[in-house]
Amino acid sequence: MDEDFLAAVRAQSPKSYLYSLIAQTHLGDVTAAAIITALIASGRLTAREISFKTTISLTSVKSVLVSLIQLNCLYFWQDMGKTYYSLDETGLKKIIYSGDILEHISQEYGEDEAEIIQNVLIHGHIKIEDYLKQFGGKDGGGGGGGGGGDGDGDGDDNDNDNDLTSRAEKEKMFSKLLNEGWLKTLKPFHSHHVNDIWEKLYDETLKATPRSASESEVKRQAEVQQLCKEKFLELLESSHSSSELYIYEKGYRRLNPNLVLTFNLSRFQKHCRTEAFVKLAKSRVGLVTSKIFETVLKNMENNSPELSHPFLEIPGLLSTPTDIQHFKDNMESKLVSEQKIVFTAQDVLGNYPKVLDLKGSIVAASGQLGSKRPLEDTSSTASTTTTTTTTTTTTTTAAAPTKKIKLENGESYPTATSPDFEENDEVEDDLSIIEQHLQILASKTNIRFINEVSPGKYSVPFNYLSTQVKQFHINTLIKITLGRHALRVYRCIKLLKLADEKTIANAVLINEKEVRNIIYELIKANLVEIQEVPRSLDRAASKTFYLYRQKDFVSFESLSNCLLFNMAEILSNIIEFKLEHKILLEKCNRIDVEGHEDELLLDSELRALHSLQKREVENMVRFGRTRFLWDVFS
Repeated sequence: MDEDFLAAVRAQSPKSYLYSLIAQTHLGDVTAAAIITALIASGRLTAREISFKTTISLTSVKSVLVSLIQLNCLYFWQDMGKTYYSLDETGLKKIIYSGDILEHISQEYGEDEAEIIQNVLIHGHIKIEDYLKQFGGKDGGGGGGGGGGDGDGDGDDNDNDNDLTSRAEKEKMFSKLLNEGWLKTLKPFHSHHVNDIWEKLYDETLKATPRSASESEVKRQAEVQQLCKEKFLELLESSHSSSELYIYEKGYRRLNPNLVLTFNLSRFQKHCRTEAFVKLAKSRVGLVTSKIFETVLKNMENNSPELSHPFLEIPGLLSTPTDIQHFKDNMESKLVSEQKIVFTAQDVLGNYPKVLDLKGSIVAASGQLGSKRPLEDTSSTASTTTTTTTTTTTTTTAAAPTKKIKLENGESYPTATSPDFEENDEVEDDLSIIEQHLQILASKTNIRFINEVSPGKYSVPFNYLSTQVKQFHINTLIKITLGRHALRVYRCIKLLKLADEKTIANAVLINEKEVRNIIYELIKANLVEIQEVPRSLDRAASKTFYLYRQKDFVSFESLSNCLLFNMAEILSNIIEFKLEHKILLEKCNRIDVEGHEDELLLDSELRALHSLQKREVENMVRFGRTRFLWDVFS
């Protein structure tokens, strides 16, 4: 990438800086980076306008536009005989997350499922029938080989059977990934920006709604807006219709082979949210309780609230942060009323990791364990029995603890407990322990990880926890970077909402001069704002004093931009030190050298190569950690 161009995108915005580097490193074309930068700066452009702004030939621009649309990096919209293009961040975010996506799918499902996801990510979208052709099937199975003899015919039949088996297994994998939300059907409206679709629906509905002399224009527009919302939601739900997803052949239901599928980024973002919640729970309530909480979140992950909604992207529909928060709360309340994010202890019992030992994980108020392991009976009664009795009952008493049954004459003798009763007791004990862990999550900490909606039934407050996770990380960052005194001042301003230096100094017990310096650092970091309060009509500076306030929305957005810039800087460093050793890397990538580096490279070249690999790994680890924080605040 040209140094002047890199300096320009670096100064334009953090988003432009990161996305241009992602386009260059992963798409391998400077043209793609230039197009993305131009669209970020201008919003939406035609192909000819892009060619004019980037000084790239129109033919090259059009060929790259096709690739970017296929990879879900661009929207397009046709209006008045012209085609306009705008940036779609979904495709670029898929590139950023791609490594973590494949790692998670391979761990949760297997390598074959990860291979399917990898193909979908590489091509942007994929048709099921086109993918399954490589495994044979109805049209690709082939015949038995004409006059090849009986042996050849049997071999071809076996190959056809294997192909059909592989095809059926791949169809099951597609069906599983689709049902669990990792894949979604690609519809034409996915290639259009939400705002363009909304404006078209709004104009059509407004024209179809007649004016009335008895009805005000404001009320008419409100009714039109409500109708548009209903139509828009119907359009979104049309992609989940089971009649389009499945077909019936010979009484069996199978996936429609003509479906075009793409990766559902929202599903992976839900997984990232689960990880953030679990890490917060681990820091607050410990490992075992956090594992219980992780089981809860994974069970409802697919049905959990979306991190973003199309209505949030439409300008003017939800104008203030309060409206946005109210809309998110309504979405979550709807899921609770539909029982989609409601669970019980019994649901956790059937899904928690069996390697997790719950015995002794709860400590009672008296200091003793809430659930003790049963003590074995070591009374001398068994030793007084005859040798024959001892021999016959050895295996039974070793397998289970003994109970004493009292007889009419007052004597007692040990009998082995039934394995079925013992298993039921263990299940009841585990259920009781899980219930206690859920009570800890619900009410035993300052953060409510779950809500008890009714006796024995719980739900997860996703919106509340998202805010708590953001606040936890921003407090940690302030403490690490600016110091613990800065964190005290920040919390004080947040609590007081609006305060002057003297009030803050008295509250945090720090002298005013130090408080003034700390506030200056917080203002530089865009964590605190200044409120000017004039005392005279002429707003004279000598009669003006200043108050300080904090807004979460502004702080989170500013921090998100900082993290974007840091991610771009890390990628820029990787590109820079690779360019410094370009000749060495080209030599290592040669076919005759690859795999024989120890034999063909000099000692100095080997040391330089190992140093490059180490630096790249370290930078990618930093990139992953920064990206996790970006997930939290974005």
